[in-house]
Amino acid sequence: MGHVEAELIVNAPPEAVWNCLNDIAHTPEWVVGLEAAEVVTPGPFGLGTVYHDQNRLGPFPQVTPWRITTFTPLTQQVHESESAALPSKMTLNLSPSPTGTHVVMTVDYQFLPRLGPVGRLLERVLMNRLLRQVLQQNLLNLDAYLASKSHQTPP
Repeated sequence: MGHVEAELIVNAPPEAVWNCLNDIAHTPEWVVGLEAAEVVTPGPFGLGTVYHDQNRLGPFPQVTPWRITTFTPLTQQVHESESAALPSKMTLNLSPSPTGTHVVMTVDYQFLPRLGPVGRLLERVLMNRLLRQVLQQNLLNLDAYLASKSHQTPP
């Protein structure tokens, strides 16, 4: 099983970071490769929420369903996907920092599990490094996205 982690001090208060993470419809504005995302379950966003994202795995478009399995306000969310190509568990941990919010993104995953040992080899040789870079870029994008929102004046 692959495992990657990235962390960053985001220059925004925990409430702003938390609210941004909960705004699934706008995640394509800061998540690398995400083309669209939408919540498909009714009710408030939180434990049990299901959402779908549209992305690409290489050249192949895919729709990935995700379910929120842990939701501890302002501190942790766990999102799980049973995708055939990339089943994943993404954990988002937030903690206050003197200059903003310490955000840690962790992803445990299997790359092409049907390929067995070949998929595990690809995890070690390719995907761990690639996915770590993507997570780090997502955090940098999140920081920039929140900075741009804080400088906008209300209409």
